[in-house]
Amino acid sequence: MKFRATQTFWEAYAALPADIKEQARQAFRRFQEGAANPPFHPSLRIRKMQGHPGIWEGHITLHYVFTFHIEEDLDTGETIFVFRNIGTHDIYRRP
Repeated sequence: MKFRATQTFWEAYAALPADIKEQARQAFRRFQEGAANPPFHPSLRIRKMQGHPGIWEGHITLHYVFTFHIEEDLDTGETIFVFRNIGTHDIYRRP
């Protein structure tokens, strides 16, 4: 399994407060562990987004979330988790 992030994700991540960045790093470690050994860690509260087919959401804290979608590597068939955005619940407008 592979992980990558969009430019939008990295720009939004750069704008996060330092303490949220640290919590996000911890959340993504749990995400990677859960992706390798499903299910995902319950603290992430991973679920499909309503109204946005193919996009999933996860929680870093009560107020900070991230979105992602899942692709398949056409050469290897490997699953790729693509992180799309990160921030407050406002990102639900543009996941």
